[in-house]
Amino acid sequence: AFFLLYVTEGIPLGFTATAMATQMRRQGLGPVAIGAFVGSLYLPWAFKGVAGPIVDTFSSDRFGRRRVWILGTQIGMMATLLVAMPLNLATEIGLLTLIILAHNAFSATQDVAIDALAVGVLPEHERGMANGYMFAGASVGQTIGGSGVLFLAEVVPFAATYGFVVGAILLVTLFVVLPLREPPGPPRAPSPAGPMATIGRDLATFVRDAWRAFTGSRSALVGVVVALLPAGAYALSLALQSNLAVELGLSDHQIA
Repeated sequence: AFFLLYVTEGIPLGFTATAMATQMRRQGLGPVAIGAFVGSLYLPWAFKGVAGPIVDTFSSDRFGRRRVWILGTQIGMMATLLVAMPLNLATEIGLLTLIILAHNAFSATQDVAIDALAVGVLPEHERGMANGYMFAGASVGQTIGGSGVLFLAEVVPFAATYGFVVGAILLVTLFVVLPLREPPGPPRAPSPAGPMATIGRDLATFVRDAWRAFTGSRSALVGVVVALLPAGAYALSLALQSNLAVELGLSDHQIA
């Protein structure tokens, strides 16, 4: 179940960062605009920690505290892709970027809810293996959404591939999320200050603890720098791969 849930995270990332970016370059959009578009895809993931207290505070014991967020965000992901479907990749890039930004905000929030569900229902000795399966699912999903869509784009109009991506997410929604029965969590004490105050307090605690963890020692600071290195290389490849592949004359099939 967790493998398949993470597949739904990887599919839209592969679709937007690889397939859509490739088609944008084919239609004459410049590298600067494509770079801004790809950058906007990952922005919500950089700040997904903000979603944690929101997911924790606004939840339903009846429908599952995490399950209801997973279901809602998957619906939001599918809806935003359907809204983006008729837009022109080259001439309506501003509006398209805003819609895909919202799409990835749903996806990043889903990621937080899935991880919270995993921590809540899996015994500790299973979490390492589950985490491996989850990241494998994300990689498989990116392959389906990126390479799979580019293969498909050679036989159907590119606009039709949006339906393929939505359909793939819908299958997981229907056969994994809807049948899922999340056990009830521990009782929650009501906050006298209200839910927004609870969210603000939790975020402040998170920022303070994270700052202390990053700056508490010399080795921690070195760890932060080392952690940025692979992310920087990955970000560079995201900005360049689709542009260069088109510039070098590769077909969609070859890029896939």
